[in-house]
Amino acid sequence: MEKATIELHDAENVSTDAPLGFLENIAFIILLALPFLLPLFFIPSAVFPLQFSKTLLLSLLVFLAFACWLLARLKDGRFVFPAATITLASLAVVAVTAVSGLFSGAVKEAFVGQSIELGTVASVAVLFILMFLVPMVFRSKDRIFYAYLFFFAAFFLMAAFHIIRLIFGAEVLSFGIFNDSTANLVGKWNALGAFFGIGTVLSLITVELISLGRLFKILSYAALALSLFFLAMVNFTPIWYVLAAFSLIFLVYIISFEKSETSEAASLAETSSAAASLRKIPLTSLAVLLISLVFILGGVTVGSAIANKFNIAQVEARPSWTATFGIARNVLSHRSFLGAGPNRFVEQWVLYKPDGINPTVFWNTDFNFGVGFVPTFLVTTGLLGAAAWLIFLGLFLLAGFKATLSSTGDKVSRYLLSSSFLVSLYLWIINIFYIPSLPVVGLTFFFTGLFIASLYQSNMVKPKIISFIENPKNVFVSVLCLIVLLIGTVAAGYYFTEKFIASTYFQRGLVAFNSQGNVDKAESFLSKALALDNTSVYYRSLVQVDMLRMSSLLSQNANNVSADVLRTKFQGLLSAALNHAQQAVLVDKADYQNWLALGQVYEAIVPLKVTNAYESAVNAYGQALALNPKSPSLLLTLGRLETSHGDLVKAKQYIAQALQQKNNYTEAIFLLAQIQVSEGHTKDAISSVEAASYLSPNDIGIFFQLGLLRYSNKDFQGAASAFEQAVALNGNYANAKYFLGLSLDRLGRLAEAIAQFNDLKATNPDNKEVDLILKNLKAGLPPFTNAAPPIDNQPEKRAKPPVVEKASAEKKTSKAPSVVAPDNSDSGDTTI
Repeated sequence: MEKATIELHDAENVSTDAPLGFLENIAFIILLALPFLLPLFFIPSAVFPLQFSKTLLLSLLVFLAFACWLLARLKDGRFVFPAATITLASLAVVAVTAVSGLFSGAVKEAFVGQSIELGTVASVAVLFILMFLVPMVFRSKDRIFYAYLFFFAAFFLMAAFHIIRLIFGAEVLSFGIFNDSTANLVGKWNALGAFFGIGTVLSLITVELISLGRLFKILSYAALALSLFFLAMVNFTPIWYVLAAFSLIFLVYIISFEKSETSEAASLAETSSAAASLRKIPLTSLAVLLISLVFILGGVTVGSAIANKFNIAQVEARPSWTATFGIARNVLSHRSFLGAGPNRFVEQWVLYKPDGINPTVFWNTDFNFGVGFVPTFLVTTGLLGAAAWLIFLGLFLLAGFKATLSSTGDKVSRYLLSSSFLVSLYLWIINIFYIPSLPVVGLTFFFTGLFIASLYQSNMVKPKIISFIENPKNVFVSVLCLIVLLIGTVAAGYYFTEKFIASTYFQRGLVAFNSQGNVDKAESFLSKALALDNTSVYYRSLVQVDMLRMSSLLSQNANNVSADVLRTKFQGLLSAALNHAQQAVLVDKADYQNWLALGQVYEAIVPLKVTNAYESAVNAYGQALALNPKSPSLLLTLGRLETSHGDLVKAKQYIAQALQQKNNYTEAIFLLAQIQVSEGHTKDAISSVEAASYLSPNDIGIFFQLGLLRYSNKDFQGAASAFEQAVALNGNYANAKYFLGLSLDRLGRLAEAIAQFNDLKATNPDNKEVDLILKNLKAGLPPFTNAAPPIDNQPEKRAKPPVVEKASAEKKTSKAPSVVAPDNSDSGDTTI
């Protein structure tokens, strides 16, 4: 097959079917910057969220380009656009998504969410406007090539950034936000792999289908080699499957075309030897195929070696296909046509999540998407949304296969058609089987727009011209609509910017509260965020500030402040906390966390015997439990409430329900042991738990509970035995190691006690209590010498366990149910 030769011209000499005006050229320059800026853009500060920063950049650039295009239409009085059925199908997707949002019951959350998240109506509209605009202004071959060059410029800078960090360490070029080896400019670690997968597909097509000059050939092979290196490092299995399929198709396609063209050459030369000499095996495609197969078949071994070499460790989880369709089945049973509403998957997840999730490490994870970006719309937009997406993707595939198999146009046009379609196809596959970060999703729509532009410039799609200047009625209606769209575009840009500023205030408030401990500063920033954006999470954060102030006020010395002053201040703080929690509920009644925040405020005043506080807390927690019925933590919260209210029978009932849902729930076991001790039934409880341990010898929760009861009963030998059994079942069980160390110290086995706390120190380097105990033990002192509140010498009586359990601890204790299926253990990607 004769390869095409590329020659790029100056921007001034770009040929188009219809010359573009000044405003459309401005729109072209703006959109041309997108494939370069979107992957690389970030603001080097923790107070500017990475993904929201990229969302704002994408939105503002699209809005600006759209405004230029609208002004151009007002100026020339006509619409010229490719008459592609894909465009009409995309309008159906946007329309159904918007209608679903209107009927969702939480319009604001569905349309814009907290930060214009992927899946909201606004994000879907911006992405499809981008796809619509690209073919409007990328009408020539040269302009499409410029888009490729800008993408590769971003590609090489991205590669250089991460190579430097791999060589010199994660602290280099961290900018205070990229603090570990997997932190990257794109977003999620596997999304970085998806980004480099674009480079693999595009560079592979380029080296196989077109003839290049020496410099471009070197750059193309370099891009291919770099992309394969980073794909090996990320080792996300779905990408390898796609690349294996694509490289196999290239192999067959190129050999088949070579055979056809060499046959013609043979007939012309009348020699079979000449034909044979023209045959060429695409070695690059063959190499990519073989590399892909190596990682598919030996991914665990090869991936582990690479991950260990570069010290890469990360966990990324999402619901499986089974779990996603299970959620969809429940939602569609009562909201068949329009689904739960855009950006509302998480509410359906907590309501209908599979029973096998709670014993796993992801028991308390609220997922915002299903197994992939596109399949999530089955839940959020119902059957109508799913049908719209299927029609859109079906028309895309139909147009793509017709274009790539067509022999019309010159070789450069066929290259542009094939490359833009296959890159878009690769990206759509990733969006179906994964939830990429925004840059990858944005590039999906950008390259799909380039594919439509390629169809247009190769005359496979005819231009549609609509003029509205000839008829006065049409002029009035059209101009009115254009002006309304223009005003709406400006207003949307202003609103998005306002939300972003509110988000930065929110982040600054979190930093002030969590890192600096400055409550006044945190409250000021959170109030500023609320002044700009009425979002429930901002109200919930203010509730935490109010409750901390209430707690601090109650702990003040009454001798220094009069009772009346304390009462007045407390009532003011309580009123503010209740108001903020109630406002959060009003903003989104379907979010269980808002009801939880309201219940926590009422629970805080139950010990003060405030009228109706207990009843109000029970009601709020009941509402939260109705929205999240499979949450062990909510059941435990109700158990704590009943304990505070003095009803230990109900408390134990709730704890039993929590343990029934999650038998390795450390906090529930901890509270249950405290209740049993407080009731004076310690010996009977020990006997019961001992009997249970014989029946369930692999139940780690039973041995931890037995150890706590024995420890509380001063049976340190028995406690050590039980805790040793718990640690034997799970070597990462931090609280079992903690109490085992204390038990061993009580038994005089100091060296063994120090060994336990050394292990804890390795896995909990920031735990000050572990540091104190270890220091004292090494000095031959009692473990709690010089302890200061909140640390005391009776950890078994505290409200919560002394050590926060790491995710890995639970992961090893629980048997993976049938719904847990790791896609790729090396990439850290798991579907549940």
